[in-house]
Amino acid sequence: MKRTLVVLGGADGSVNVYRRARELGYHTICVDIRPNAPGVAVADEYLQLSVRAPELIDSALGSRTDIAGVICPASDVGLPTQAWLSEKWKLPSPLPPAAVEASVDKPVFRSACERAGVPTYRSVSGSSGAELVQAAQHIRFPALVKPVDSSGSRGVVSCVDPGRLRSAVSESLTFSQQGRVVVEEHLDGRHLTIEALIVDGEIVFHAVTERTITPPPLFVTTAHLMPAELPGKVAEALPDMLAAVCAELGYRTGPLTFDAVLGRDGKLYLIEMGARMGGNGIAEVVENCHGVDLMSATMSLAVGEEPTISGKDPRPTLVHILASDRAGRLIGVDGVDEVRALPEVVDLQLFVHEGSLVRPYEQAGYKLGYVVVTADSVSRLWSAENAVRGTLKFRLANRNDDEQDLAVPFP
Repeated sequence: MKRTLVVLGGADGSVNVYRRARELGYHTICVDIRPNAPGVAVADEYLQLSVRAPELIDSALGSRTDIAGVICPASDVGLPTQAWLSEKWKLPSPLPPAAVEASVDKPVFRSACERAGVPTYRSVSGSSGAELVQAAQHIRFPALVKPVDSSGSRGVVSCVDPGRLRSAVSESLTFSQQGRVVVEEHLDGRHLTIEALIVDGEIVFHAVTERTITPPPLFVTTAHLMPAELPGKVAEALPDMLAAVCAELGYRTGPLTFDAVLGRDGKLYLIEMGARMGGNGIAEVVENCHGVDLMSATMSLAVGEEPTISGKDPRPTLVHILASDRAGRLIGVDGVDEVRALPEVVDLQLFVHEGSLVRPYEQAGYKLGYVVVTADSVSRLWSAENAVRGTLKFRLANRNDDEQDLAVPFP
């Protein structure tokens, strides 16, 4: 009998998951409300339903006997549905409620960090400007205002002083399904991402990327570089820190992704988490850098099998997000074949085509694609990345249909 994986979401970050699943012999069903989602074209089946509608998904698929697992690889939005379906269908490794809540509600995660005794910082949450102005009196500014339940930098607003807090809250609230935001101190330091696997309560693998983001007020990821060097004591303590947070959440088996900041005070602060793999090509970066296949490991855990974790010495690898700093209609892309022929380029994904509407890169969903580059030294890595930037050109037409060349603008 075929083994089917239900994959919640067809966003750009999930495309290679469908391809890897096919290589591993799985049959895939893409669940997404958008028929033009990138994952739809590479899945074996498509179910046009919202990933927020577990009962409808169960009604459509619950009688099937070939479903071996459910995963949600590219977004936190579908994690509550993954947990519900795994429980309803009696599948292996169901997500515990606390891990789901921490993934979709930033204050819940912050509370778990406090209970676990890991470094934390001041924040308050609420649903109105008046409430938060009062509650935030002890917070140091500048601060960040975030929807408690968003990802991909959607709705993140920088607030330089308390006098601007009401307007920042109003803006951020428009991006929250729950109608709540969190106001938190802005941490100054190195931005990192941590990918990990936990099996039976033990962190069996973890890797850290150096994350480059756009300047304020957007804070959108533009690149990940791996491996990221950490101070000795921080690196030594990291697995126990992650395990302590997971223990607080009752999360014993599955993938993990964290955003983190290594503060100027030398402490590592966990900012938010997802009980899933990271997006933006990070799984490909991990595989090329460390030799660990997070995608196949996540699928193995979803179907109740022991993952294979076999690594190698780290090899400098980065993912560069392809994006625009202006709006327009895409006329064409030049240099694709030349970029794919570069020996350091291991993957080039494009999520736009001729005629696509291109938007300024103000949130992760507005990316044009990404490229993964690896080399035997960091200097050669950056040289290859510069070659990509100099070769790949997106041609846009503005509102007056005047053609303009657009080089990839972000480092």
